[in-house]
Amino acid sequence: TVLPPAPLVAFILLVKLSYFFAFTAVGGQTIGKMAARIRVVTTEDASVDGARALKRTLAGAASAALLGLGYLPALIGSDRLALHDRVTHTRVIVLPPL
Repeated sequence: TVLPPAPLVAFILLVKLSYFFAFTAVGGQTIGKMAARIRVVTTEDASVDGARALKRTLAGAASAALLGLGYLPALIGSDRLALHDRVTHTRVIVLPPL
């Protein structure tokens, strides 16, 4: 009578991953990052290309799937990089005020 949960969860996961991938590939920022005035760049301060954005999105999903353990290095490491940033050689920068 209702939509089975597995296809619904798969669809929502696909939409979420597509959102993170597309926004990161196009401008390095999701809507939340725009509001927080932060951006994802490569370790060389270049824009993130599509392949790297996809890899970062999938690594971020893996970090979250592991109960958030992939974010632990950002909390305790001196370089403040999460696992998905280490894997993809990216970092998050703070943008100057308007």
